[in-house]
Amino acid sequence: MNASVTGAFHDLARIQDRLDRTPFNAWLALRAVSASPDGVVFELKARQEFVSTPERQIVHGGVLASLLDAAAIYAVITATGCLQTTVDLRVDYHATAAVGLLRARGTLVRLGKTLSCSDARVEDEAGKLVASGRGTFLNIGLPA
Repeated sequence: MNASVTGAFHDLARIQDRLDRTPFNAWLALRAVSASPDGVVFELKARQEFVSTPERQIVHGGVLASLLDAAAIYAVITATGCLQTTVDLRVDYHATAAVGLLRARGTLVRLGKTLSCSDARVEDEAGKLVASGRGTFLNIGLPA
């Protein structure tokens, strides 16, 4: 299949359907809040089973990294209309995240024919930055 850009993919219902059909994302219960040429916004309700430090109710860093990865990759998917796979993901943790609502925003940095790059940020309910990251993604040439 041709790995070129097939067109924008901004329909929230289609994005949510794709998230729900991916078992890991379905388990996380990611919710697509918005999608535009500027990027995507996802929400996740951090549950008790995501806690790594029970004494302080702190969400495991892997959950935050997964949320960053999803927001960053979908910033590329929505721009290209093509499925991508993660080549590299850098994560910076800025603060602890408690059980509750987390919001991730993914924004496109560079769109390429084969490799693309995007940034993502995760904030808690109060709007405090808890993690940020940058991903590089490979276009696998399948339509989203």
